[in-house]
Amino acid sequence: MKGQVQVYRNLSKKLHEGDHGPVYSVRGEDGLVKKHTCHLVLRNCVFRVSDKGNKRVRDEKRKNVHAYVQGVDCHNQISCTWILDSVAITYDPYKYKTFVRKDTGKPVHKAKWVVFGCGEKGREVRAIL
Repeated sequence: MKGQVQVYRNLSKKLHEGDHGPVYSVRGEDGLVKKHTCHLVLRNCVFRVSDKGNKRVRDEKRKNVHAYVQGVDCHNQISCTWILDSVAITYDPYKYKTFVRKDTGKPVHKAKWVVFGCGEKGREVRAIL
């Protein structure tokens, strides 16, 4: 994990007044949250989901941090308009056990690039696979 961060959606944090889309927490190599952001770009990404965490969500009907995208933080080096060949990615612990493509529902485990905060009101996560 040298030089990489882990990014997950923070369900309780808001950075702005009103509805500006989701907030993402960025954990560093030491496991501590380094920042919160609405927009972020990662490269050389791996999508990780804890099987035990997924099962706990399903059993308890209460969400917990058990899924994240791991990669190198690129400090917004590319924009959402640049990634025309990208696909929308989602994860719903009640429906899936992995991250999946929104268009096909097929599992996604790795990506060259992942952009958080795309689309209308910054609600999409898109990946170049």
